[in-house]
Amino acid sequence: MILLTNEFVEVGLDEKTGALVHLLNRKTGYQAIHQPALALGLTMRIPVGQHRSHSAPSAMQQISDCQLKENGVVITYANIVGQDTGKLDISAQVDITLNGPDISFSVSIDNRTEYTIEEVAYPCLGGFKEPEGEGPFHARTPNMGANLTDMTLDDGFANPDYWGTDWPTVYKTYPDPDVSGPFLLLCGDTQGIYVGMHCYEPKLVSFVHEYKPGFSNSKDSRLLKDNEIPGVPAGFCLSVTRAPFIAPGEKMDLAPIVVSMFQGDWHQGVQPYIRWRKTWFKPVKRPSWLDDADCWMTLHINSPEGCKRYTYKELPDVMREAKKGGVKVLQLIGWARGGQDGDEPYQDTDPMLGTREELKQAIREIRDMGIRVLMMCKFKWADQSTDDFKKELMPYTMKDMFGSPVQFGGYAYQTLMQHVNGGSRRSGFGLCHLSKDYRAIALREFRKILDLEPDGILYDELGNPMLCCFDASHGHRPGECHHIGSLELAKEFYEEASKHNEDFFMAGEGPNDAMCQYYLGNYIRTFEGSVPHAPVWKFFNPDLYVATCLVGFDDREMVNLALTYGYAINYEPYNFKGRVNDVPLTRDYILQALALRKELKDYIWTGTFRHTEGAVVKNEGAPSCKFIYSLFINRKTGKQAVVVANQDAGNELVASVALVDGGKLSKAYYIGEDEPRQADGHIRLAPRSCCVLVEE
Repeated sequence: MILLTNEFVEVGLDEKTGALVHLLNRKTGYQAIHQPALALGLTMRIPVGQHRSHSAPSAMQQISDCQLKENGVVITYANIVGQDTGKLDISAQVDITLNGPDISFSVSIDNRTEYTIEEVAYPCLGGFKEPEGEGPFHARTPNMGANLTDMTLDDGFANPDYWGTDWPTVYKTYPDPDVSGPFLLLCGDTQGIYVGMHCYEPKLVSFVHEYKPGFSNSKDSRLLKDNEIPGVPAGFCLSVTRAPFIAPGEKMDLAPIVVSMFQGDWHQGVQPYIRWRKTWFKPVKRPSWLDDADCWMTLHINSPEGCKRYTYKELPDVMREAKKGGVKVLQLIGWARGGQDGDEPYQDTDPMLGTREELKQAIREIRDMGIRVLMMCKFKWADQSTDDFKKELMPYTMKDMFGSPVQFGGYAYQTLMQHVNGGSRRSGFGLCHLSKDYRAIALREFRKILDLEPDGILYDELGNPMLCCFDASHGHRPGECHHIGSLELAKEFYEEASKHNEDFFMAGEGPNDAMCQYYLGNYIRTFEGSVPHAPVWKFFNPDLYVATCLVGFDDREMVNLALTYGYAINYEPYNFKGRVNDVPLTRDYILQALALRKELKDYIWTGTFRHTEGAVVKNEGAPSCKFIYSLFINRKTGKQAVVVANQDAGNELVASVALVDGGKLSKAYYIGEDEPRQADGHIRLAPRSCCVLVEE
């Protein structure tokens, strides 16, 4: 075995194949590889003729040279071996470096064959298992909802496309909406493993989870518990798979993958990403008015079926009412021709709703009220029902590897025929942002928005699952991730907007982390199912402006969540088609929350968000009482505040609250109360309510 070690980790490689057979956390004694018979090394997918799934499997590769270095090893494979072709004129070099707790895996490939190397999987954790005596791992990835997607690696493990795989397999692919940051966490009860691609560009990487050889009981999705079925090794495998499409005669260095073993929960798990992120993340100037913009209203005024809820002239009256409900930002949806999700990506005003000048005048009047205006827009797809699609956009559609446009299904509004497949739904095709010519069209349409003089945009569906384009006529490599072009378009939008308004705000729905350098806001939904919301984006990017929607008629829990996590409150009555006064119970509670946030603005709005790090809240009452809490740090004074929300509908929360550093929380501000109470380290909090404890 080739053994690498430092004070944090031990890494062991099979001396013949280079497979990872040993991965030990020296601080805890946790050995990740429980079934070394499933250990994996470098694997490639190299289509040969019609055999597109032709593989160069890990077990067939042989190390030709191994050079130890001070903190790692460099391994060479002189000839990659294909399962059908035998030796191929492809060489690969793997550089493994230990940097404290982080293990960096870099791969360089020289392809001298006539074939294209489509996939490269490395590193791979074959036969891994959670720490002994702990519950099963949860595979967690940051998603477009500023949350962590959660998948349990245990009985019930998903098998979504069983017909297309040999055993239960789940793909978690960046930058898909489900994986908005290029990393994955395997979280156990007390420790886990971070796996991340350290590349600032949003290149495609997939974290492929497999359970081999399959379920013991498929009816209940039961797994084999003994690491084998007689004669066959069993266990989980995780392969970090790229799709680089290395052409014949091409050499390529793949972005490094970092594996790091950690103690604690996801807050400690994301630290390798936070450390690396500091080396490249450079956000644009943040508009100063955001510091006061803690309450939104999202309003849909037209659909592709022409619902025509409000004309442009009627908008000021709607917003005068909204202002009384605390609204400081309007996100306007369906304002452009074709209504919401119609006539995309064109941004002309809609004659059905009024004239361009009438919309400009409405925006001026709304701004004069003290309300900022964001125009919802999107540029990712083309509505094929428009004449403009045929005249202008068809050449810039994303193409699959067979040359066909990548389809986009569109959305349904109001009418039965919109909801019936084959009815009146507007559908179309993805538009390639890697194409400079298409970006010029998008920039032209963006200027139409700027001409209306709003305060910003909300780019809808920035996080989207259309990932790759194979049309090289667009000026990019076949198979390139088109989100790289989206990052370039973000830069172009920002530069153009800054000429008009240096305080122009660009927000998006689900921007990946690279795009958050330009899109400083994220529009999300925090409806919770069985898994509570985990504010991971706000944790590793405290300056990210997050707005979460409220659609309920007595939405106290959602207001509490927004207060606790430092999110802007976004009115969306009747699914963003109603008015503020439609939800009086929600409105009245929002006003109380906004008053509390205003009083403690330097703490719980503009302060640094730390979630549960630095504070401990212990339930001392009803065990079933549901609550959440977060710590904020005042950036001016360094003092701390803890927000605690009782999310239980029936139980009072009785709890102790303490700062980890020993600081004293001297005052407690309860929502709806005019004066603070003296704090003594304990709180009694009514059901569906919230309070803030502030350090003296």
